[in-house]
Amino acid sequence: MLNKDFLKQIDWVTIVLMLILVAIGLISIASITAEPFSGKEAALADYVKKLNLYYVQKQAVNFLVGLAVFLIVIAVDYKVYKYIIRYAYIAIVALLCIVFVTTRVRGIQGWFQLGFIDRALQPGELCKICIIIALSQVVSTSMDRTGRLSGIKTILFAMLLVLIPSALVMAQPDFGTAFVYVCIMVFIFFIGRISWGYIAAAAGALAVAAPLAYFYLLSDLQKGRIQVFLDPTLDLQDAGYNVSQAKLAIGSGQLSGKGFFTEGTLAQLRFVPERHTDFIYAGIVEGLGFIGGALIIVLYFTLLFRWLYIAIKTKDSFASCLVIGVCGMMAAHVFENIGMTIGLVPVTGIPLPFISYGGSNLLTNMIGVGIVENIWIRRPKKRRSNS
Repeated sequence: MLNKDFLKQIDWVTIVLMLILVAIGLISIASITAEPFSGKEAALADYVKKLNLYYVQKQAVNFLVGLAVFLIVIAVDYKVYKYIIRYAYIAIVALLCIVFVTTRVRGIQGWFQLGFIDRALQPGELCKICIIIALSQVVSTSMDRTGRLSGIKTILFAMLLVLIPSALVMAQPDFGTAFVYVCIMVFIFFIGRISWGYIAAAAGALAVAAPLAYFYLLSDLQKGRIQVFLDPTLDLQDAGYNVSQAKLAIGSGQLSGKGFFTEGTLAQLRFVPERHTDFIYAGIVEGLGFIGGALIIVLYFTLLFRWLYIAIKTKDSFASCLVIGVCGMMAAHVFENIGMTIGLVPVTGIPLPFISYGGSNLLTNMIGVGIVENIWIRRPKKRRSNS
């Protein structure tokens, strides 16, 4: 049950950071999707007329839905996850199979279109939570038994839990989500103190598999993205267009930015593709400049370091694995999204947590926050002395 004493135990650092990021996202979406401002606006009504609040309202509703799920997640002891994860994992893998009969959205067959509520559900997003819980159960059981993740059968089984959904989302094709799955596995394996011998073997296998995957698994579009990443001048009109335009927007922001709701922003003029979703960071840096973009990165790092602190404080190996898994999910999204926007990594279509428009991703992030809060609330308490 939720009561005042229960809520007092919430980690408000996490809550405040999350709310700041969500607020930045809503303001950014409102500014970026507005009709271009002329600079002649004088009264508040002049600005309001230019706003297109369609995505802002939908994202606000997405947040409220996520908040309701967040409250449900923290109300149930996280140890219960161990008993329901088997069924949840089977259900999410089934959804990842069924999604192939749906229509493609932005070239990916990964959404269920829910027209009756004007929403789309992406099972690949919710699968991240299932992977975190399933891996945490397997790894923590091994840690409780031997002190670390060990045993070839256990390791192979844990890898299989990740490889099955990874193969399904790669077939959509959605390599960005598969990348997040692998990052979650790496983070949880690391906290599980897996032997360096296994790490070396995995690195060797990756070195062999990477070129094979490039030639036999990747589509021509995905190969093009990698080639353009290595040489951006190859195709500035197609594969390299998004990154090229994003860089122009970021560069135009300079040190302090043009500001939000101002004239002449490239994001408002639609120079930046996917301006309110995957490439929203470009529009934000255009408005807030290098300083604003750096502050957002600081907010994410503060959140991640706070979660690392929570993982250290808990004495339960299952809880530690859960928190580290959520850290891995968040870190992968931040690194990949900002990296692809500024041209450091190939484009994969990964949203920026709490900021990019998107219901499934926001819901997944809210569940992740709920898991961390659940663990913090139920952490071992220090006994007060009677003196």
